Amino acid sequence: MVAAAEVVHKAYPVQGKFIADDARYVAFVAGRNSGKTFAGSVKAYRNAQRGGLGVIAAPDFPMLEFGAKRAFIERLRECREPFELHQQRGVVTIPRWNAEIRFATLETEGRVRGPNYAWGWVDEVEYVTDRTIWQALKGAIRDGSDPQLFVTTTPKGRRLVWDEWVQHATPNHVLYKATTRDNPFIDAEDYIAGLGYSGRFLAQEIDAEFVAFDGLVFPEWSRERLQAVDCDGWRCVLGVDVGTRNPTAILTVRQAGDGRMHVEREVYRRNMGAADVVAAIQSEADRVNPEAIYIDPSAAGYVVDLERAGYPVVKADNDRKRGVQLMATALADGLTVDPSCVAFVDEIEAWHYPDGKRESDDPVKENDHAMDAWRYAVVGLAGSATPGIW
Repeated sequence: MVAAAEVVHKAYPVQGKFIADDARYVAFVAGRNSGKTFAGSVKAYRNAQRGGLGVIAAPDFPMLEFGAKRAFIERLRECREPFELHQQRGVVTIPRWNAEIRFATLETEGRVRGPNYAWGWVDEVEYVTDRTIWQALKGAIRDGSDPQLFVTTTPKGRRLVWDEWVQHATPNHVLYKATTRDNPFIDAEDYIAGLGYSGRFLAQEIDAEFVAFDGLVFPEWSRERLQAVDCDGWRCVLGVDVGTRNPTAILTVRQAGDGRMHVEREVYRRNMGAADVVAAIQSEADRVNPEAIYIDPSAAGYVVDLERAGYPVVKADNDRKRGVQLMATALADGLTVDPSCVAFVDEIEAWHYPDGKRESDDPVKENDHAMDAWRYAVVGLAGSATPGIW
C-alpha cells in the first residue's frame, strides 16, 4: 500500500494521523476550511489500494457531487492513477488495484443496503437526517478482515459524532479534532474575521467544539424537515441579506396554497463586491422568476440597479419581533427545507436568545444571515410590502 506521504503533498499533523489510522471507526471533526474533505479523500485513496468494493457517501447529492466525489477524483488525477468513471452506475473503477468505489447519498436505506463494503467514507456526516440510514451503512461495512468506516465533518451540536465517538465510544472508535486555525495552508485569521462568528457558534464552526446551544429561538426545528419538495405552482419570492466581509445570503422561498413554506435553495457567499451581489440576485431571479425580491433594508444602494433592470425588488420590513413570530408560525405550519441549504441549517440550529433567555424580544445578532434572508421573505409573504412601494 502506498504511504499517505506519497499520496498527498500537503497534510498537517492531525490530518496525517487521521489518514494513517486503521481503526475500525475513525472520525475527523474539524472547523470550517480546515481540510476535512481533503483529508477524507486522501484516506479514501489509501483504502482503495486494498482492492475490492468501497463506498463514498454524503447526506445528499450536492454534498456528494461537489464535495467528496470531486475531491476523490482530484486525488486520483493528482496521483496519475488510471481510473474509469461510470456516471450512470455511480461508480469508479481502478483497474490496477482491482478496486470499485460506489458513490451513494444517505437519503434512504435503499441507497446503502445490498452490497458488503470493505471500507466507507461519509463526508459531512452530521447532516445525515435519519439515524437508521447511518446504522444501515455501518452494517454494510463488513467485507474482508479489516473493514473500516471513517467520517469527516464539522460538529453540529451534540449529535451523531458526539453520541458515537464521545459518549458511547468503544476501543474501536478513534476521534481526531482540528480547528480552522490548524490549517497552515490558508490565511485562517482573515477567513475567520470575514465570517463574523462569535461565541458558541465560533466555538462550534471554527474550534470544532461539540456545543449545546441554550435558549434556541426555534427548539422545535428538526432535521426531519430536510426534504426535497416539488413546488410546481407555488408562490415564489427571494429573501436577501447583503454582506460584505460577512456572507451574503439569498434564499428562494416557496409557499403553497395552504400556507406551507419550503426553502428551496440558498446562495451563501462571503467577500462579494456590490456588482457580484447584484449579479447573484439577478441570476437567482432569472432562474425562478419570483413575484418579489425582499432585500435587506440597509442595502438600499443595491436596489437602483435591480429596479432599472426590471426586477421586482422590495425593501424588506425589518421588524425583528414580528418576523420571528411569523417564522415560528411557518415552522408550525409545516416548513420544509431542501437538504442542500446547509448554511440555513447551521444557523437555525444555533440561533439563540442572549444568555439563553427567551424573554428577550431579539435573538443574538450574529450568525443570522440566512435567518435574516428567511425573515425578510416570510414577512414579505405575509403581505407587509409591495414591489415598487418605498
